[in-house]
Amino acid sequence: MRFILNSIILAASVWFVTFLPFDVAVEGGHDSTWGRVLVFLLVGALMAAATAIVYPIVKVLAFPILVLTLGLFSLVIAWFMLWFTAWLTSLLPWTELTIGGFWDTLWAALVIAITSGVLGAIIPGAGRD
Repeated sequence: MRFILNSIILAASVWFVTFLPFDVAVEGGHDSTWGRVLVFLLVGALMAAATAIVYPIVKVLAFPILVLTLGLFSLVIAWFMLWFTAWLTSLLPWTELTIGGFWDTLWAALVIAITSGVLGAIIPGAGRD
């Protein structure tokens, strides 16, 4: 249940970021409103799965850099997770998350992290134990 809630929260965060000038767009599902909703939910589910599986590994590997930068390297890890999700969606034929340059994507990843953190704190059952 928590994975579904986190997928919905991340989908809403990505949807929010697409309205900001960060050169992030989601392609697919143009024929109907529900098609667009399902595309954003798919992107959110892929991002939640990547965050659950790949993020801990990357964080352990980047631990020395995280210590040296006092945690600021977490922004680069968030950028990598957004880039990785965009790469995963490029493998699917019906949806694609497109991202811009490094700095636009870095700010977009920061906004996604803040938005999903706030939504995760508000929605009961979505936070960590």
